[in-house]
Amino acid sequence: MARIELQQSVLDLLKNLRGLEPLKKLFWSELNYERINQPLSRRGWTDTAASALTEDPVLFAGGGENNEFHVIYARLASDRFSLGQERPVASRLLRDHPYTLFVFSNSAQDRWHFINIKYEMETEKRRRFRRITIGPEERLRTASERLSLLDLGAIGRDLFGLSPLAIQERHDEAFDVEAVTKQFFGEYRIVFDLLQQDLAKQTKDKSWAHDYALQFLNRSMFLYFIQRKGWLGKDREFLSTFWESYRGMDQPANSFVNKWIKVLFFEAFNRKFHGGHRHFPGKIKDTLSQAPFLNGGLFTENELDTKYDFLVTDNRFEQIFKFLERYNFTIAEDSPLDQEVAVDPEVIGKVYESLVNISEEADERGDAGIFYTPRTEIDLMCRLALVDNLSNHLGNENRSLLYQLVFALEPDEKADADKAFSDAKLWPSLNHRPISLRRGRHGLGMPRR
Repeated sequence: MARIELQQSVLDLLKNLRGLEPLKKLFWSELNYERINQPLSRRGWTDTAASALTEDPVLFAGGGENNEFHVIYARLASDRFSLGQERPVASRLLRDHPYTLFVFSNSAQDRWHFINIKYEMETEKRRRFRRITIGPEERLRTASERLSLLDLGAIGRDLFGLSPLAIQERHDEAFDVEAVTKQFFGEYRIVFDLLQQDLAKQTKDKSWAHDYALQFLNRSMFLYFIQRKGWLGKDREFLSTFWESYRGMDQPANSFVNKWIKVLFFEAFNRKFHGGHRHFPGKIKDTLSQAPFLNGGLFTENELDTKYDFLVTDNRFEQIFKFLERYNFTIAEDSPLDQEVAVDPEVIGKVYESLVNISEEADERGDAGIFYTPRTEIDLMCRLALVDNLSNHLGNENRSLLYQLVFALEPDEKADADKAFSDAKLWPSLNHRPISLRRGRHGLGMPRR
């Protein structure tokens, strides 16, 4: 099957992923895994892992020689997803199934996590859980593209056939968050260049056109995170509703940005929507009146907005809209060991850093230090700073124990760190630190006392 046809077949199945029948077709037919469908007993599991599931997990499908690569399905007892439920289940199953793709569903089987476990290079104990989320409110283009890469028929064989390691490597590639970010940025850059050219042609000011195009696109992209939060009338597809309402009414051509988007940006998000603007339908007015007051600078009218009289045409906005509609935006807070394969809020910083430094004033701005720091790097720096701070209190001779404690992320690492700290009788001294630090240790993955 041609790759584009496979992607469409996978997309159709994901759109209708209710119950196990579409999942069976996905793996047993479209992606060419062998049918197994064998229950796995929870006997001997910890209460935490066993109680997370409503029934025994199922060794659903296999791949490679002797089916050594496994696809395991597990149905959670709750209708709401929790990484705290999934991680102990996956960790327990990994003992007997080292090469595995995990598929979790909620109890109702209408929301799903496909989870790839990526081992960090420095230690096999450190596992990164990377997930693709499927559900009614998710855009599934990226999911269908990434999951179609798992087709066994497209993975190369060696002299001994198809090894489980080769399959695992393909799964690691398919769940690479950076690959999704790179693809997004490549398409973003095309849209950015076209908008910048439009604006420069109108104003003859290339520098302003660059800065305004970047600002406009970042504002537009941020709308997707706001609507995903449900902050726009609980309509998680508000921008689509907004655009289609405009197109369905008798509005002057090329007035969407000036008469609709700017009202959303500069009135609804910055001061109470006054309820005027007779051209808005009643439902749109109601939503705008409930919009959050962001007032964070991004939606404050500034000199870039007022310097020139310019036009963003309906055709250009539609191109931007169609590009953004193709991606799934997540508001999940990734940790160093949990990532969602989607566009997350960090991408705004990455885009800003990448494009702000290519203008004609690049050298000046580079010298000014306009560089974005990813969340994972900030997390690392905070942990290191906490170790330094606590070493000053507990003594530098306990630094190795503090490293163990502060960088404990997996449940077994936390238990080991907790025991080591207890054996050294350091908890009483640590608990006398200011409450902000004691709260911080839970936020940084440190064991609770």
